[in-house]
Amino acid sequence: MKQKVFVIGFQKTGTTSLEHALQFLGYRVYGGDKNLLKFQNKEDLKQYIKKTLESWDVVQDMPWPLFYKELYELYPDAKFILTIRDTDKWINSVVKYFASIRIPLHKKIYNVPCAEGYEDVYISIYDQHNKDVQAFFKEKDNFIVMKQGYNFNYQTLCEFLNINDVPNEDFPHARNNKKRKLPNYKIYRDLRSFYWNFKKKY
Repeated sequence: MKQKVFVIGFQKTGTTSLEHALQFLGYRVYGGDKNLLKFQNKEDLKQYIKKTLESWDVVQDMPWPLFYKELYELYPDAKFILTIRDTDKWINSVVKYFASIRIPLHKKIYNVPCAEGYEDVYISIYDQHNKDVQAFFKEKDNFIVMKQGYNFNYQTLCEFLNINDVPNEDFPHARNNKKRKLPNYKIYRDLRSFYWNFKKKY
C-alpha cells in the first residue's frame, strides 16, 4: 500500500492531469464522490471516508477538496497537494466547460444554480478555499502547492512524493483540439447547457 496522496484543488486546476500522472507512477486514484455531502455527523463522514479509501491511494475531484481537514485528521502523514491556477483563467475555464448546466453537486458547493452568470460567487469560494487550505497547512512539510504554468511537472511531483526515478515523459495535459475550442462561443455553451439540463432533468 502506497502512502496516501490527497489532491485538494478545485476542478479545472489540472486535477485530471495530476490524476494521469499519479496513475503513471503506479498510484490507484479515486475520483469524485457526491456521497460525501450527505453526512450530517462528522464521525459518520470520517468512517465513510476511511472505509472508502481502504482500496485507494489517491483522491481527486470535487467534492474531496472540501474535506481536507477530515482527511488530515484521518491521515496526518499523508501527502496533500493543492492544485491552483490564476483565478481569471480558472473561472474562464469553468464557465467554458460547465456553462449554464445546473449540476446538483455544484449547486451544493457554490449555492447558486450554475457557473455562467454567477462568476463572482464561484471566484469568491475558489479564492477562499485556496487561502484557507494554505493557512491550514502552513509550515507542514507534507503539503505542496502545484500551480499550472509554474511547477506542474514530474520533477516537482516526484520530489514531493520522495520518488527518485523521475519519468522522462511530458506531464499529462488536455489536448487543445477543435472540440475544446467550441465552448469559446456562447451560443454553443447555451445549446449544450439546454441539452444537458433537459437530458438530466436538472
